[in-house]
Amino acid sequence: MAGIVETATMRLVFEHALDVALGGAEHAEAVAELTALARHDRSAVEAARVRAMGLVMTQPDDEAGRTALSLLDEVLRRGDERRRWHHHRRFDPWDVVANSRTA
Repeated sequence: MAGIVETATMRLVFEHALDVALGGAEHAEAVAELTALARHDRSAVEAARVRAMGLVMTQPDDEAGRTALSLLDEVLRRGDERRRWHHHRRFDPWDVVANSRTA
C-alpha cells in the first residue's frame, strides 16, 4: 500500500508542476503548492524531477517541461533550506528495481 501512495504522490507532484508550467501561475505560490502536495516527502519531489528531466531530455525545446523542472528544483532547494522534509524512503535515481515499484 505504501508504494501506491508514494507513486500517487509523485504523479500528483509531477502533473501539478506541469499544469502550473502550462498555466503560467505565480512561481512562489506554485512552489508552496508543490511542497504541500508532496506531503513533506522529498523522494516524491525527486522522482517527479527525474520525470521532468526525462521530458526535457527528449524534448529540449519544451518550455513547459523546463519550467516544471525549474519549479521542482526550487521545491527541493527551499525544502532543504527550511527543513521541510520528513524521513521517508530515500530516492536513488539509479536504483531501477526500487523505482519501478514506486515511480
